[in-house]
Formats: sequence, C-alpha cells, structure tokens
Amino acid sequence: MATPALLDSAKLIEKYLGSQARLFLLDWDSTLTPIVEDPKAAVPTAADIGVLEMLSSNPKNDVWIISGRDSTFLQKHLGSLSSLGLSAEHGAYVRLANHADWHSTSEEADSAWQVTIMAIFNDYTAKTLGSWVEKKTIAITWHYRNAVPEIADFNATECKNCIEQIIPQLPSHLEVMDGKMCLEVRPKNVNKGAIVRSIIASYGGRTCPDFVLCIGDDVTDE
Repeated sequence: MATPALLDSAKLIEKYLGSQARLFLLDWDSTLTPIVEDPKAAVPTAADIGVLEMLSSNPKNDVWIISGRDSTFLQKHLGSLSSLGLSAEHGAYVRLANHADWHSTSEEADSAWQVTIMAIFNDYTAKTLGSWVEKKTIAITWHYRNAVPEIADFNATECKNCIEQIIPQLPSHLEVMDGKMCLEVRPKNVNKGAIVRSIIASYGGRTCPDFVLCIGDDVTDE
C-alpha cells in the first residue's frame, strides 16, 4: 500500500486564499484533540476555541465539527461558538450554525437491540481490565484504550465477530464499527457520510464550496 502524500501546506494556503466559499469538516477526538485516557479530558484549549472562532466567524467559511461525541459534550465545550456547525453521534444530532437548538436527523428507531448489545459489551468489559462501555442516545460504544493492548486487540476481534453474528437476528438495521481503540454499534443510516451529504445538499441555490477541507483520523471519518 502506498504511503499517503503529506498535505502541501503552501498549496493549501494558496487554495484557501483564492477561494470564495469554504467548507471545513473536522473530527474531534484524535484530530482537534489528542486521544487521552479519560475521554472527558479531551476538551478544547483556549487556543483551540480561538482558532475555531476565527475560522467560523469568516463569512466565506462554513465550519463543522462532526464527532462521535454526544450533543451534551459538544454543547458544553463548543456551544458558545454560535457560528460553528455541530454534529453529534456521527450525524444523529445536529446544531446548525447560528441556531440554538439541536435536532435529530433520523427517525426514532426500535432500541430493543441495545439490551442485547449492552450485554455483549458488558461481558467483554469483564474480560478486559481497563475497558468500559459508553451508552449514547442511539449508539453504544465499547472503549478499550486503557486496557493491555494484546488482550484488548484479541478481545475486540472476538467481540466484533460475536456482534456481527448476532446483528442479523435483531430487528433493527445495525452495523458495528471499528473506531480508535473502540467498537461502536449503531443504526446503519447514521454515519458521517450521511451528514456530509446533507450539509452539501443544504447549499441549494447558494454557491457550492470551492474549497473543502476534511480532517479525521480513522475509518469512521472516511
């Protein structure tokens, strides 16, 4: 596999300055903030807030944070930036720029599957010291970043295989995703690709962006 080319910063700046409508699509964890032992500690610095405020306040820029975090976390740490678009739980919930309220982007689905998936994750949590389960509104995530890597990797593979065998038997259309040192189960129709398509479609009669910068760190950002 070829090594991806490094971003040419000089060319990036040239394209940025020469554009009239810009779209920034930015992940949060391990992109704008580093991966840390306690996810609650992955909060923006004053410098982060300053850069995001500068970018999003430019009338030529549309800036979105598209994160797997829930809306409570994003609202607490980034909600003060009214000109910033926020997308929580991989696009399940959205707060548009210059709007105060969050709204759901998907229909309410049967959540009975969560009992089954939670039981599996709890079983592997007991087998994997240092791991834990995060219950979100529409998804469940098993984190193993603080576990012994060899044990965590082995158990994560087993856990994913187990869930993939169970999913066809459940009433909802689900998928299990490998994240950065985590597994997440969520409805198939909720993903970052879907919310990006929605953002592009929202331009309607407006000038579509002639500069788009997407930054992420794992397969959920592809």
